[in-house]
This record gives sequence, C-alpha cells and structure tokens, in this order.
Amino acid sequence: MSIKQNIYLNFDVVVFNTDEVEEARQLAKELNGVLYCWKTSGISNWLEMGLSMTDVLGIVVLPRGLPEQIDMLDDEVTDDQPNALI
Repeated sequence: MSIKQNIYLNFDVVVFNTDEVEEARQLAKELNGVLYCWKTSGISNWLEMGLSMTDVLGIVVLPRGLPEQIDMLDDEVTDDQPNALI
C-alpha cells in the first residue's frame, strides 16, 4: 500500500532578474538544470518550470526531474498591512 507524503527540499539558487535570461540559460546548460520562474500573485509564491514574463519576480535554475510547479512559502502579512495583499 502506498501513501502520499509531502517532502521539503532546500536548494541554494541564484535568482536572476528577468532581464538576465541568457545568464540563467548558460548556468542551466553548465549544470544540466532547468529554468524555473519565481511567480507571485497576492501573497502566494511558487516556482513554475519554463520561461514566462507574467507575474515573475525572477528566474532560478533547478535540477531536472522536479515537478512543473513547486509551492513556496507565502509572503508574511504584517500588522501595519493585515490584508493589503489579499
């Protein structure tokens, strides 16, 4: 019998600005990695495989074989902005 289990992995990555696509591609080639876009909407953050310029904060290179979308921690809401981003 199998069960579904979430695992959490930590990677040290370079976050490239959206105008540094060529540098990110070069690193992906050197590391045999894959480009992911760091996307955001409201307080939510996630990594999405491939290149896109919609709601993108930056570009990272990750190892091959990971899911097409990877959830990241959401932004914290501060006391002075309790519902500003929701």
